[in-house]
Amino acid sequence: MKKIIYILLISLFITGCGEKTKIKTEKSLYFVFATPLKEHEIWLKAKEGFDKACSEKKIHGDWLGPTAIDTAKMEEVIETAIAQKADAIITQGVINKDIIDRAKEKGIPILLVDSDIKDCERFAYLGKNFNEQAELFLSDIEKKLGKDVFLEIGIQVAEKDFDIASEQIKEVENVFAKHEVGYVIKTVSESKSDSVRAKKEWLNTLSSTTINVAINFAGESAISCNEAAKELEIRDAMLIYGVDDMPETIKLIKDKQIDGSVATSFYNYGYEGVNWLYDYLVNGKELTQKVNSVKLVLVTKENVDDYQEELK
Repeated sequence: MKKIIYILLISLFITGCGEKTKIKTEKSLYFVFATPLKEHEIWLKAKEGFDKACSEKKIHGDWLGPTAIDTAKMEEVIETAIAQKADAIITQGVINKDIIDRAKEKGIPILLVDSDIKDCERFAYLGKNFNEQAELFLSDIEKKLGKDVFLEIGIQVAEKDFDIASEQIKEVENVFAKHEVGYVIKTVSESKSDSVRAKKEWLNTLSSTTINVAINFAGESAISCNEAAKELEIRDAMLIYGVDDMPETIKLIKDKQIDGSVATSFYNYGYEGVNWLYDYLVNGKELTQKVNSVKLVLVTKENVDDYQEELK
């Protein structure tokens, strides 16, 4: 009898060890995309890619996050995903890095998209090269205004406290330093990713400050900037640039109301992200580099009809 019990205990021990070391399979995978804006039309493009890749790989995927900018709620989503033993997490790099490090300790890789946190244990980063983005802006500005015009710039970001905002502004400063006759950033406001607030901030800025270039780093801000400038009857006094390719932004570029917008494939944040993490977990495939840049295209009236081909 003792011999039988001993054999059973050994069998259970071996089985237990096997469970801890088994290779992940697509049937067992659970991925979470912790989005900063669950219902924002630009981030919903990432959801399309995420859902598509999860369907192809037979992964259970959850798209979770706040409807307005709220990093605390994003962090709650990620903490819950860690507690539920998600196999992988995709999120924007606006969260506390300690959460990423804790996930790594639990064996859960976190892929950052759109905004990076360099000093952390992230799996990798997929997003914009902000230096390249600034180069695209300056090149088009000099094409339209010339190289002999002093640039008076107004900037609007989604959230001033986010690293993505300071990094984008820093690269504007680095790149625009090459403009021979100089530039000044006269004002920086924030939209909180809300179009009503974005317009109010631009009305306040344009009522008290003279600028000849408006650069908007939040998806809704270029649209709101155009509305504010037209309301104040000063639209022709400036160039207006934005980011992303929301339908209204593209329409206004076609109508020559927005001068340009830097677009990228948010779809690939979801699609490529899932595939990278799947290959890592199932096939043991590591990425060759931790920082990966997406393709950027400045959409203007000249390429507005075919820019999506350039993004492929």
